[in-house]
Amino acid sequence: MRNMNVGVKVARQVRTAEHAIDQAMIEVSKLIQTALEGRVEARLAAEVGQAALEDIVTGLNRLATVRAAVAAGHAGLSMVADDHAIGWRLEGMGEDKSKPQASASSGVLHLAA
Repeated sequence: MRNMNVGVKVARQVRTAEHAIDQAMIEVSKLIQTALEGRVEARLAAEVGQAALEDIVTGLNRLATVRAAVAAGHAGLSMVADDHAIGWRLEGMGEDKSKPQASASSGVLHLAA
């Protein structure tokens, strides 16, 4: 295996990026929940803050699109590594992968990150 150092470095960064996107999605989801709970607690009508909530949900949706793109890129990098004998597997990623499934909405392959 050639370029083991490069392969491991890229593999680690892919994993870091995937986890960062997941964490951002978690935090935005918490924001949505907190905002909704706050509206109920403050006894505000449902339409109060609706536009802001829609903006935040749009942001969450965009993060999901980024997540799909990074996951697809991850699969692509894996093929590049295999095609060019770039070693990375000794890093021991240790994460289970599901089989790729085509997204009904975007046609992008979604892989478990």
